[in-house]
Amino acid sequence: MRLGTLGGMLALAALGLAGCGGSSGVDGGAQSGASLPSDPTRAALASTGPGVSDTRNCDVPYGDPPAADSTLISVSGAIGDVLNVLNFCEQDGAETLSWTDAKGNPRKACLVTPSGATPNSKLPLLVFLQGSLFPAPVQLILNNWVSLADSADLNGDPRHPGFILLLPIGRNTQHFYPFPDDQALGWDNWHRDLDRSSPDLNLDVAAIDQFIAQVESRNIVDSNRVYATGWSNGAAMAQLYALNTPSIAASAVYSSPDPFKDVQDPCYQTPFATTLTPLMDIHNSCDIIGICQTGTAFHKQLAYLFPSLEQKSVIVDAAKNEVQECDASCASQSIAGDPVGNVNHVIWPLAWNDAMFQWLREHPLSVKQ
Repeated sequence: MRLGTLGGMLALAALGLAGCGGSSGVDGGAQSGASLPSDPTRAALASTGPGVSDTRNCDVPYGDPPAADSTLISVSGAIGDVLNVLNFCEQDGAETLSWTDAKGNPRKACLVTPSGATPNSKLPLLVFLQGSLFPAPVQLILNNWVSLADSADLNGDPRHPGFILLLPIGRNTQHFYPFPDDQALGWDNWHRDLDRSSPDLNLDVAAIDQFIAQVESRNIVDSNRVYATGWSNGAAMAQLYALNTPSIAASAVYSSPDPFKDVQDPCYQTPFATTLTPLMDIHNSCDIIGICQTGTAFHKQLAYLFPSLEQKSVIVDAAKNEVQECDASCASQSIAGDPVGNVNHVIWPLAWNDAMFQWLREHPLSVKQ
């Protein structure tokens, strides 16, 4: 990806990378809790919300119906199509993986495999889910993780540094986000069917599953260390996926909308989890569409429902230094009402890369509850 295009991409991203709603939270547990569903294959049965009674708008028990494909005649849909041509894996020195989902959609992913990943020297797998609208390879430039794939410590073994980086590419679909992100590239975290035996399994969940399986079939992945991460809309999907995929050891994300209750979601649900995957979530104190405030509520609700779930919430200021609370002046849930939050949202917290890697490293699958 040529860096000369970055200025224009950042301008678009400031309008649409996040979408709406958000999540940032609290460490540890709470006073009361709920047990995990007795049947882990029926993830959505643990949820409640308007979908239970409002059958006009909601696809019970999975929240919203599957996201419709973006209409190409819309301006925002056209933007998504233009940006999708920039999702060439080779621009970041990555390999392209392909798969066709149950609806016939051609799916692809970028795979960065360091030379140290071999059957005799298996490495952690880090699955990065892109933010909506913004081209995935540009996001990898901004977070600097491609260059760290050869050296970062995600396993505590100095003899085998680095990690395999998998970047599934989203779909151009309709979102419950404001323009220009109402029809754009990204993830459908509103249709919350994560039941792998269901014929209506979320198409994006199925794609992520398949791309992980493709990489694992090469016998180079340390199965004790498969991690989920993401940015914005991708961060929301990463948390939803991690909480309902037993093979994911831990998750660390940046600026995540609430996976269960975005501000424009007509079929929000109570958070559910069929596996207690440790979560680390970094938010800006002033973030797009009130993400810090709504995210704090999300993680507090998780702590109440699942007091044994390990969580680490970090709130940062514009300089990415840790602070203790959200900026009350940045609680607007409209893009126009929060220009500073828009800018903060598209700046990856590079200074927190090591802390995110440490969180993942300290939470292999073998210690997961």
